[in-house]
Amino acid sequence: MSTGARRIGLAVAAAVVFALLALFSGADRYSEFQPSAVRFVPEPFRADAALVDASRALARGEHETAARFALEAVTASPNDARGLAFFGAAKELDGDTEAARDAFAIAARLGHREPLTQAYWFATRLASGEAQEAADHLDAILRSRADFAPAQTYLAMLENTPGGRVALAEKLRSNALWSDSYLTAERLPVQSLRDRARFLSGVAGEVPVIGCERIRPMLLNLAARGFRGEAERLAAAQCPEWAGQGPIADPEFEALGSNEAGPFGWRRHATGDVRASRLSGDRARVELENRSSVTRLVLSQPVALAKGRYVLSAKVDGPGGQRVAVSLDCGRPSRPALRRQRVDREGWTLESEGCADALLGIWLRPGGERVVVDRVDLVPAP
Repeated sequence: MSTGARRIGLAVAAAVVFALLALFSGADRYSEFQPSAVRFVPEPFRADAALVDASRALARGEHETAARFALEAVTASPNDARGLAFFGAAKELDGDTEAARDAFAIAARLGHREPLTQAYWFATRLASGEAQEAADHLDAILRSRADFAPAQTYLAMLENTPGGRVALAEKLRSNALWSDSYLTAERLPVQSLRDRARFLSGVAGEVPVIGCERIRPMLLNLAARGFRGEAERLAAAQCPEWAGQGPIADPEFEALGSNEAGPFGWRRHATGDVRASRLSGDRARVELENRSSVTRLVLSQPVALAKGRYVLSAKVDGPGGQRVAVSLDCGRPSRPALRRQRVDREGWTLESEGCADALLGIWLRPGGERVVVDRVDLVPAP
């Protein structure tokens, strides 16, 4: 077998395994009914019982046994593509790629809603360099099974190949039924979210302009997880009006708590003892209050900073500047240590590690009086 053929075979087998893992859970639910009572199952439903047995055999690595049960399913329901798909999967995993290809070809002719068949042809086409055809098979999966877990892996496979990116961009351009879910990217692992944002940033000009409203959920998702840099690059490509806000978004608190707030900006950490409110008037200001007995986080926002030292300064209206403290961390905010520095005088010195998920925190030490902040600035230290 040539290196290219071996590579294609491994890719196809991996895609089939991903699909089977997702389908096994459904088979397990079916098997909660008495498996020993299969002989009492009416003939039209024998296919389901045989598929349960086939899935169990595949899970144990018993490919020949799985193929036999799959053929029983085909006999019981010849027009059901699932039996042929399970037979093809058993043959593929057993190394009989020709028999697998024949089985999946027939299954494909029986309909486009069987996910295992579409997964096989997706991986086959993509590994053979037929990215557009692969995207069509993935489109069929997502149209019929939007919750099919392996589909996220298949989408990532498209994102990571030049031809796949072009084909995926075409699907987004045509506003495929699943495109909004793709752009929302809920529940994606962090690295998958970042990879998707990188693809949608379209550095190679492959991705169409999605627009502010459709891309907003992903920007919010990135910002909520602290990846300001990725969010800024995505905004620059898809919604320039939300990009280029400087090291601190909304430094004068004009959008705090309003419907006009973009995906970047301040997050309030209000509790029963802590409050952060935007004051009404000609100019925006934020009023901070901490009635607890410890220093508490009141405001935070993700930032994108190179490694180095920075100084945060704030304009504080009236007394209380000595109670404002600042933190800069990777990932999660941590309570800053006591210092003599004041944000409303010499400023608060911060050390950036240059991490992708840097988070700036504004803290307030305990005290009865409210503190009003007019503006904050963040600049490199001299």
